[in-house]
Amino acid sequence: MNVREIHEFLNEMWENMFTLNEELKLELPKEGFKVEDVEEAFGAYIFIDGEWRLMKYPHPAFEIKPQIEVGATPESYYFVVAVPKERIKAEFLAKFIELFPRSFIYGATDFLSDIYNWRRDGRVSPGEILEKIKASDEKLFQFEANFESAGELKRGLLKLIETGKLFEIFDL
Repeated sequence: MNVREIHEFLNEMWENMFTLNEELKLELPKEGFKVEDVEEAFGAYIFIDGEWRLMKYPHPAFEIKPQIEVGATPESYYFVVAVPKERIKAEFLAKFIELFPRSFIYGATDFLSDIYNWRRDGRVSPGEILEKIKASDEKLFQFEANFESAGELKRGLLKLIETGKLFEIFDL
């Protein structure tokens, strides 16, 4: 383990999130969103070696109200958007998976049992995913997308907002 590399990696991850947060605070209010400050998020899970594992250490994250969390973990930069079950349509699912090939879909309560996992379910159709959602007792689903950089995350987030408005998933 190289402590200097870990230190530099973590500093870059946090700095990128602070910078992204400041940029979005200037851009997103005109879209109807409120960007909260970056915080230390605890209790998250990371997908490693084919399973979700608890992160006992903090990572940078912030909320974009309503319904979105943005953050970074050692695995990736990410956003998660919460979508009520009744607003999820096959067209939205198809567009989400097309726009965000590195994505996960899971319930808000049983978040360790994913409905869709890009590493495992790459050939599952939106119709099949929708059937799993309809069969679930969950009332709220989390749509997560992963990115290699803060810049990719920002571009993805702007696509999410455009798509989410089109399919009326937000409480704006």
